[in-house]
Amino acid sequence: MNSLILYHNGPSTCSQKVRLILGLKGLDYESKLIDLTQGEQHDPEYVKLNPNHVVPTLVTPNTVLIESSLIIEYLDDAYPEISAKPKNPEEIHQMRLWIKNADVYHQYAGLITYGIAVRNLILAKSPEEIEADINNIPDPIKRKTRKELVEKGIESESVQDAIKKSYAFVQKLEAELPEAGWLSGDSFGLADATVVPYITRMEHLALGEILDENSSPKLSAWLDKTKGLPFYKEAVDDHIPEPLLGMLNKFGSDLKEDVIQIMKS
Repeated sequence: MNSLILYHNGPSTCSQKVRLILGLKGLDYESKLIDLTQGEQHDPEYVKLNPNHVVPTLVTPNTVLIESSLIIEYLDDAYPEISAKPKNPEEIHQMRLWIKNADVYHQYAGLITYGIAVRNLILAKSPEEIEADINNIPDPIKRKTRKELVEKGIESESVQDAIKKSYAFVQKLEAELPEAGWLSGDSFGLADATVVPYITRMEHLALGEILDENSSPKLSAWLDKTKGLPFYKEAVDDHIPEPLLGMLNKFGSDLKEDVIQIMKS
């Protein structure tokens, strides 16, 4: 029996970063998949573990851990044999700044994902199902935002702001990626694991042209190095179903010109 139990979702950006650190450290875990599209994050038994109705949740022999950025810090403290952060205090500070930047950006990644693509799946449900899904969101502000983006898509003011914030995030990465080529010192670590799911999400939404070697050469090289890590495929790609990738790319491609225009406006 594994000593770690991970409640997670395949495509979830926050779940990805935890799986990446588990992969870096070679840690086995018992996998408990939570289907977000079916609302399993709202199941009363799961909410006992994570009252925020989100993934991931890590259960250890001693406690239940929530908040993905804190989970990966725990993993680095509890399993230090393969370090996921630099030794230099100044570099640790920079690494934590990137984690903070990514945590701030997280809400915008969700908004572009739903506003560009996932809203189309939601709109296929009955009005009663849509209303129930929205009402299950515990935060009233998030409920209001979800309702608006489902109704308006990229015409929603919040989604347009998120699109612009996404472009700014890419530009910041391109401008500030260290010479070493990693956000966590001399090798892949906590900050890289935190940031990369948001960049690949843009890629999945057919926004690769802002990430390629012509537009963002340093970012493109970092992304290629990250994808080449021996644990990356098992931690990320193997958990994202091809039909989902096709859906994200299709709806992203349909709106690509409009989204790029909003980014650069």
